[in-house]
Amino acid sequence: MSTAPQPVMVAGLRSALLRLAPAAVIVALWTLLALSFTGLRVVPTPLAVIHAFLDDLPVYGPNLTSTLSVAGVGFLAGNGVALALGVVFVQVPWVERLLLRIAVASFCVPLVAIAPILVVVLPGDAPKQTLSALSVFFTTLIAVVLGLRSADPASLQVVRSLGGSQWQAMFKIRFFAMLPSLFGALRIAAPAALLGAIIGEYLGASQGLGVMLVQAQSSFQVPRTWAVALVMSALAGLAYVVFGIIGRLLTPWAAHDVTLVTASQPPPPPRRTWAAITIPVLGVAGSIAIVIACWYALIAAFDLNAYFAKTPLDVLRFITSSPEAPENRSALWSGLKITLTDAGAGYLFGTLAATATALLIVTSHTFERAVMPVAIALRSVPLVAMTPLLALVFGRGLTGVTVIVSIVTFFPTLINVVVGLRSAPALATDVVRSLGGSDTLATRKVRVPYALPAFFAAARTGVPGALAGATLAEWLATGQGIGSMIVQDYAGSRFDALWTESVMIVVVSVLFYTAISALERPVTRRFAVAGT
Repeated sequence: MSTAPQPVMVAGLRSALLRLAPAAVIVALWTLLALSFTGLRVVPTPLAVIHAFLDDLPVYGPNLTSTLSVAGVGFLAGNGVALALGVVFVQVPWVERLLLRIAVASFCVPLVAIAPILVVVLPGDAPKQTLSALSVFFTTLIAVVLGLRSADPASLQVVRSLGGSQWQAMFKIRFFAMLPSLFGALRIAAPAALLGAIIGEYLGASQGLGVMLVQAQSSFQVPRTWAVALVMSALAGLAYVVFGIIGRLLTPWAAHDVTLVTASQPPPPPRRTWAAITIPVLGVAGSIAIVIACWYALIAAFDLNAYFAKTPLDVLRFITSSPEAPENRSALWSGLKITLTDAGAGYLFGTLAATATALLIVTSHTFERAVMPVAIALRSVPLVAMTPLLALVFGRGLTGVTVIVSIVTFFPTLINVVVGLRSAPALATDVVRSLGGSDTLATRKVRVPYALPAFFAAARTGVPGALAGATLAEWLATGQGIGSMIVQDYAGSRFDALWTESVMIVVVSVLFYTAISALERPVTRRFAVAGT
């Protein structure tokens, strides 16, 4: 009698238990916290949340429809522009050198900083749709460019040798090479589009999940707040899973998930000294000129009222020549110091936690299977939904902000560092072990040097993300820092201050992004392993 099916059944049962274990642990911890902190009334039991959800079931339909329609328009617009621009970048490289910095600036714009301005200057649902589009644009753009450039060089050479044009190579070779990256980006973009729509609803709307959340919070209906937040999270998680399934079905040749930010291009050839200085300076000057020109052009194209819409000169006058300029500069500096402290503490905590988790993941598949579902679920939760809840649990001080910001930085850092650590050749780690070295020594001597480029890639996205998380936490929880100042000036119709604060936080984000990029090359050249 054969006994082969029994080990298979045991393995299947074990795998199912490992997959369900994180959810069971979360529900158990949730119940324990709710029962332990009953007096605080900030953590309802799962049963109370289910009751609140069932009570509000009739009103979810129109609000879900409103949010999904806004997120859908933004998703299509943002990804459509990113796809078109990515194709242009690959076909016309000088356009990429000119416009990529502007794309980076769009990624560094915290939604909290730009949302009030969009609400003021755009009609109807356009602000929410624009926020949703901005949330997805940069991630998809980078994925498209990397995907198009990952095409097999031999296949491209065959097309050229047969007399094919660049566009024929694009549609016959590069397009199919791009698809796995594109679907990977869409999987990330779907929850992001939802987040942008909800932030827009926070600042003014008559329907939508964001409106439901605001109403529940303002009336301190804690179970209802948790129910709406969990619906948002489920929706974001469902979008993440659906696009993952679509990607696997349409790109069966993609054997592994695609990491969007760790792929690297060959280093450019060395330049002469004068060229190494002059070309970047001219590029930055050109990008600034384009941004200023677009700023004025948008104000003129939409015929925006000067009371609401401020020009670059208005922003400069606010901090340099207006009678209140010294007070304005002092207030901005005070707010910026708070925001930098909030963002810095959260970024460090999130990065350390992600790095430690990544090191455990690469050494234990069991740990990976238990932790990754929780990490993915955490990534799928819209931060705007979690922030009020986390503020209730962890307080509205630095601890609460640190937790919120660390959640922003944790997932991208975790994924990038795991991929970077695993990019080390198995043969190299085997050599260390064969010479008597421990697994820790192999990690320190082999895996970590290979992971350095991935670590910098995570920092480039993590630091602007930390600033965005800090401004969001200040807006929704602490009442301090630039995030709070933006919302207060929006409510008080102080549009000079509002535009200046938004521009300042964008400039700071871009400066950090640029500084990390500048630091990456000498550090990786000194410590990283060639070929990573």
